[in-house]
Amino acid sequence: MAPALTRHAQDDDDGVRVLILRALEVIRSDNFEEYFDLFTDDAIWMMPSSYRDVRKEEARSFYGFTRKFRFDQTSSIEELVIEGNWAFVRLSFDGYLKAKGDDVSPPLRSVSRHIWILQRQHGNEWKIARDIWNNPRDPR
Repeated sequence: MAPALTRHAQDDDDGVRVLILRALEVIRSDNFEEYFDLFTDDAIWMMPSSYRDVRKEEARSFYGFTRKFRFDQTSSIEELVIEGNWAFVRLSFDGYLKAKGDDVSPPLRSVSRHIWILQRQHGNEWKIARDIWNNPRDPR
């Protein structure tokens, strides 16, 4: 492969990986609100068990529970594909929701599988454009 193409491909790979790792870091943090900064303005969530898509503001409302709970999950990236201005990552989360500031409440099991579709923005920044997810009935 020509050096310029190799360099460009490596830059894409690095940008996508930085976005994914940042998203995983924010999901586990106490500042979940930063998660929405990682999405395009026209991002869409395909929620489990629903035919209706959700836009960013409704997703922000849905995830309002993160003000009281923290995700304590492991994540596993099963696949990553980068093609031009688009990329997708298939990943799984397995763990618990734990109440913030409440050590006596039992944690709630939280398992989900996602496909994030990423889109290159102006200036070569990558953002998440779609989140398609489900909650398996029989967690591992």
